Amino acid sequence: MKHMIAPARQLGLTVVELLVALVLSLLLLTGIIQVFLASKQTYATNEAMSVLQENGRFALEFIARSVRMGGYVEPTALSLGSPLAVQGSGCTGLCTETGNGNASDQLAIAFQPPRDPVTGTRQDCGGTTVDDDRVLVNVFHVQNGSLRCSSYQHTPYQVLTSNVELVSGIDRLQVLFGISTQGNLDSANQYVSADRVTNWEQVRAVRVAVLANSLSPVSPAPPVRPYILLDAEPVSFNDRLARQIFTTTIQLKNIY
Repeated sequence: MKHMIAPARQLGLTVVELLVALVLSLLLLTGIIQVFLASKQTYATNEAMSVLQENGRFALEFIARSVRMGGYVEPTALSLGSPLAVQGSGCTGLCTETGNGNASDQLAIAFQPPRDPVTGTRQDCGGTTVDDDRVLVNVFHVQNGSLRCSSYQHTPYQVLTSNVELVSGIDRLQVLFGISTQGNLDSANQYVSADRVTNWEQVRAVRVAVLANSLSPVSPAPPVRPYILLDAEPVSFNDRLARQIFTTTIQLKNIY
């Protein structure tokens, strides 16, 4: 009778087999971690760029909304007179000013605010109620990395809102004013800074530029480069924030 020889059983792993298994596991885990970190970085960068776009567009919209109304009074309120759309030097309260070097400008716009369709009230840039028979002046400026607004009642002078934050993530605000040097009162053929405007009644358009940032650092860090807003001196940053310049030109419709 022949004896059957039983096959040898695996009693354990050798050191070499264990090391090979550990190396393969580490390689697989490293790949998974790299994919996770890359996805996280891409998400964070996309989120930061979305914030940057929102900051720039919201800042321009807040300013443009007031500029479009510059000089406006309702037909039933003509006794208020026609205020200068842009309140330049010599006005009562905060005025339009040119920043030194690459410092931000300040823009003051006067008009009778329309009634809010929801609340039925007239409001300034900060949401403060304005009396029906008063002209409002909204003043925009940049401070501590955000677009801010102050406002006052034109006549009689009365402060309504002081330095309220509108949009965060705004580094600079620059403004140029379109004037006509050829006797054509309907259009502007030259854009100048506030300190070069000799007659504010000749202003026909307002060109606005803002420099917005992403609020949070991005990776890889963007290259350090100069940003030039309109006619201001270059400005640069080294804080790993993404930045972009947003510009718009608004024609004044209520000055004729």
